[in-house]
Amino acid sequence: MLTAPPAVAALPVNDPGNIQVLVTKSRPLNPLRYIAPDLVFFPGTNYVLRREVSANLQNLFAGARSAGAPLAVVSAYRSYDQQAALYNSYVAQYGQAVADTISARPGHSEHQTGLAVDVGNLSGSCGLNACFATTAGGRWVAANAHRYGFIIRYPDGYQPTTGYTFEPWHLRYVGRSVATEMRTRGIPTMEHYYNGSNPPIKHSSDVVAVDSTGTSWTYPSNFLNGFRPRARLGAGWSTLKAGFSTDWNADGLQDILAQWNDGRLTLYRGQFGGGFQAPISIGQGWGSYDITVGVWLRGSRFPSVVAKDGAGVLWHYANTAGAGLSAPARIGHGWQDLRLTQADWDRDGNQDILAIRADGQLALYRSTGAGAFVAETRRVIGNGWSTMDSLKAISGFQGPGSYGLRARSTTTGELRYYPMPGNRWGAAATIGHGWQSYRLFR
Repeated sequence: MLTAPPAVAALPVNDPGNIQVLVTKSRPLNPLRYIAPDLVFFPGTNYVLRREVSANLQNLFAGARSAGAPLAVVSAYRSYDQQAALYNSYVAQYGQAVADTISARPGHSEHQTGLAVDVGNLSGSCGLNACFATTAGGRWVAANAHRYGFIIRYPDGYQPTTGYTFEPWHLRYVGRSVATEMRTRGIPTMEHYYNGSNPPIKHSSDVVAVDSTGTSWTYPSNFLNGFRPRARLGAGWSTLKAGFSTDWNADGLQDILAQWNDGRLTLYRGQFGGGFQAPISIGQGWGSYDITVGVWLRGSRFPSVVAKDGAGVLWHYANTAGAGLSAPARIGHGWQDLRLTQADWDRDGNQDILAIRADGQLALYRSTGAGAFVAETRRVIGNGWSTMDSLKAISGFQGPGSYGLRARSTTTGELRYYPMPGNRWGAAATIGHGWQSYRLFR
């Protein structure tokens, strides 16, 4: 079973040459007078940044310009001595207590890494002031910086964490994957990113799978149409019939709902620091059921189970307290030859049922959000799905706001992602190969 010890929390990066290096008031650069070896001038300016940062900042500026919010560099790389002069000037002007909230001491500044840049409106309006956040440029940066690998390093309301006042102009380059992960998971600062939070399943878009030996693995999403290196969850899963990753008790952590061949239904609650709590039995006699998990009733706090029994009757089992299941409510019949998953196809806030028919058609059964189906002719929204399985609707796989369907081809072993922007498909993508022998959680 899930016998692996809790995963070790991600350690803060100390290497000053790494784009994810953590530099804070209590974590100076090492060496203190570090100079990045790949500094280049940002085109058209006298400001210096690391080569990778400069290239991505050019793309960010192009995006802002296209959106009608042109930006300019106000400050970039500063050497140890330059930072010392700036900090000392603030101490002389405001006193040390105030200076420490608006400026880093030498050797403790992100600007010295060549990974940080202060940006402002091309017009100069607001300058390096908090009002930049309310301008078109500031709003665009807040909404889009992650797409280019940047984060707002010192966000509003987090001075107790970072030690610095709100700086909507201070962008820190961490790379697209980490920036998008932080945005998607709602992680506000790098301190939070490295604070020991290391749930076993990082995000609802991660793949959880059991291999041919009965070992379970998680494949964390990189939020860029791919995955990071896998991590082992535990052994003893050979008799699993179906698995589901879901935030069962709405605590912000992904849990596992396991359906076993012997009919048991078991809940494993994820833990903030890693690993899972001891399993909880929430049912028996589920061996013949085909299950799908999701928030079936609109407004429900917790996900629940929609299940098809051996006679083709469809039932809803509510989860009213984040623990066990309530008595079933019958919601349909005649589903014998259909394979089901829940997804909000039309993005109206109601979970629908997507059903694969025996002829490979993918049919849409829209719900009312109140436990019933919309009375209408069932639309066919796809063909050729007879060889697809392990369907799961996921949010955030391609970044904040994205939503789509993940599915596996049983013939090729390909893992596919089908964006669902609302009442239509987006451009499908192959996101993995070699998954034939795995049992994928839904």
